[in-house]
Amino acid sequence: MRTTSPVLLCAILLLSCIPISEVGADSVEVCCDSGPVELFLIGPADSGGMTPFESLLGTESQEVTISDSIPQERDIATWSINPAWTGSYPSSTWEFAIDYEVANAGGVQINATVTVEIGGSDYEGVTDQSNSFLAAGAGTFSIDVNVESGSIPASTAISVTLTAQTVVFSVPGADAGLTFRWGGEGDESSIKADLPVVDLLIDEPVTEGMDVYVSMVVASPFGQLAAVQASSLDISVNGGILSGDPIETSSGDYVRLTWTWRATTPGEQTITIGASIQIQSGTPLLSGSSEFTIDPFDDGSSSGGVFYPTEEPLRTDGAGSPLTVGINMFFDKSGKEITLEKEFKLTMDDEISYWMRWGMDNIGNDDPALSQPLRIFSSGMVSEEDTRNRIIDSVEINEFESQMVNLGTTYMNEGMALELEELIGTDVRKPSLQISFELDLHGENRVTPHPLTLKISTSEIVEQNEVNDILRDFIVVQPAPIWANIDISITIETSMMVSLTGATIKGEDSIELTHRRTPFGETISIKAENLEPSATFTLSGMPTANPLNAPLSLSIITLVIIGGGLYLSLRITKNKRRSALWIETILIPVVLLSLYLAYDPFTVGIIAGITVAIWFITAIASPNRKGAGLFMDDSNYPTIQCPACGTTNSIMTDERPFRMACSGCKRVLKIVE
Repeated sequence: MRTTSPVLLCAILLLSCIPISEVGADSVEVCCDSGPVELFLIGPADSGGMTPFESLLGTESQEVTISDSIPQERDIATWSINPAWTGSYPSSTWEFAIDYEVANAGGVQINATVTVEIGGSDYEGVTDQSNSFLAAGAGTFSIDVNVESGSIPASTAISVTLTAQTVVFSVPGADAGLTFRWGGEGDESSIKADLPVVDLLIDEPVTEGMDVYVSMVVASPFGQLAAVQASSLDISVNGGILSGDPIETSSGDYVRLTWTWRATTPGEQTITIGASIQIQSGTPLLSGSSEFTIDPFDDGSSSGGVFYPTEEPLRTDGAGSPLTVGINMFFDKSGKEITLEKEFKLTMDDEISYWMRWGMDNIGNDDPALSQPLRIFSSGMVSEEDTRNRIIDSVEINEFESQMVNLGTTYMNEGMALELEELIGTDVRKPSLQISFELDLHGENRVTPHPLTLKISTSEIVEQNEVNDILRDFIVVQPAPIWANIDISITIETSMMVSLTGATIKGEDSIELTHRRTPFGETISIKAENLEPSATFTLSGMPTANPLNAPLSLSIITLVIIGGGLYLSLRITKNKRRSALWIETILIPVVLLSLYLAYDPFTVGIIAGITVAIWFITAIASPNRKGAGLFMDDSNYPTIQCPACGTTNSIMTDERPFRMACSGCKRVLKIVE
């Protein structure tokens, strides 16, 4: 024992230095060696980082500007991976490239150095005749660094530092400057290296009947993003790639992915499990395999089971899950107040749905390893028999629905990346707000990747005659998105004495809004498909019970205006031609259309008023009808019919010849007999 103790002690110390020890003692490392990778520069100049995932570049670039010629050494920026991944790396040339822009100068003469530090070793690359002059405008500044082979110890950083020894402007003008940019879309500055960045480990397979659960751990200094953002990631059994989406769980800082493989024959047998990953498109595929002994048995089940993890599942696979949002709102008048009832139906699938199901089956679990959104729930009436039985029992659903009234903000904001208050459009602590939650498992109560719907119902009193934000964008944007895209369908209805005047939606151009009004109420429909999680929008309107705005009273007022105007116009044209007036009645559908299309009440009134005014002007200007006399009494005066317009004119004199104007067309008529 005395001779073996030092050996055991050394072995323990060596094993403690291996960072992948967290993933489990039964794991077998099958991959990966060093390989070429492009590391994008991100973060501020004094504490920047490097990542192989271009999707992590921000919308705005980081930059450092040199505005004066410098005669002495100056550090521009430093980027690092801390800690880096352990392993050996070969001799190779690392290619550093950073975007730059020279403004208000003919160019810049620069003497610069790029230093790569790995552990205790430093490697430098310097400018030469080919890259020491930077022309005016934008371009890319490149320096190659020759790195000798070596190994990366545990808990060691890899850093890259850009240093300028001298910078001299050629033909400088006012505000001459040299700006280096990185870390943003359009400024993909990077360093191409050859080093280890990931390991793949295969867990000992778990057998349940004929089902074999095959798990792979993706371990990397980039944490869970290595699996989420990898260009490709596959696992195979006996050479056959396993299809279907795996169950994704956390394994410390890493990711464990578990597939279900169904054995074809029972009994002890040896299988070969292979794993492969491609960190970036265009880089070599890294792969490896190992043999394992399994002992499946026929339990009489003809269908495959579903793996039930002990760790909390991940909420995203990197691409995100689809989200369908259906919203119904109803404005009504209750006494002197306006009430608003809302119903939200959030339908989700894939990883987020599985995470919610697993969380409900573990309700009341206070394991510190669980995320805050799951740990805040208490077990309540849920018994030990109902917990972790792979079935979402009715008592678990009841506890979830009731506790969500108080915990919904934290659960949805932090767990589902949905801002509850932005979704419902008000503060959940508002005294007049009533809120409830209901869960629909779509007929499947097992803990399995299957769609579910979370229904949220609210009732509140809203402020009248003020423009309110009824709904705003509610997605919390994250580097690894939980939601891939969002489909939204919104229906808003009002009673006949309530109006949502001036309803508009601002922000995203692809969102369509239609507003309709009838005497029985208003209807607003909003639809949007495949919205990006980062899309912004705000739905606003003015709830009011003002009789001039309410659908019923506004319709009556409008009909009275056009009906009264038409009646008076007909009275004015009693003995006149009405052909022009009848043509102008086509304005009636225009008024009614403006009412139906929910134009602003003031606009509807203006259109109706203009219509009536046009009728009045036409009525006054219309000529008399044929055969209509200006005045007729009981005297037996002779008459003459105008040959031009047919108007009958009375001759009230015996004088001959006699000239008179036609009462209809004013044409002069000559009477000779």
